[in-house]
Amino acid sequence: MTHKSLGKDGLPLSLRQKLVEVGQQIKLARKRRGMTMKEMAGRMFVTRKTMGRLESGDPGVSLGVLAAALLALGLENDLDHLASPESDAVGNLIDRQGHEKKQRIRPGRGKVDLDF
Repeated sequence: MTHKSLGKDGLPLSLRQKLVEVGQQIKLARKRRGMTMKEMAGRMFVTRKTMGRLESGDPGVSLGVLAAALLALGLENDLDHLASPESDAVGNLIDRQGHEKKQRIRPGRGKVDLDF
């Protein structure tokens, strides 16, 4: 990753864009439910300004604020999909490689394996 691909916040621009997309999706879900920013912020126990920061994709907004927004929208189960082990291709590959290595290890000859 080159320095040019980083934004002012230190995040890669592609990741920053994903945060903006999440904010836009939360905004759309809020509007589809007929909620104003003030109403949603009240349900989340945050200020309208924090709500605006979330909807604009501000990376400084806490994970707790995101979780509160999803709860207020009835979308809290969406958190189940974030960093899920099932979709972690790299982690799954490492696990498989580790499992294969463990299967190849054999106890030395003449030694009794007391690992039950």
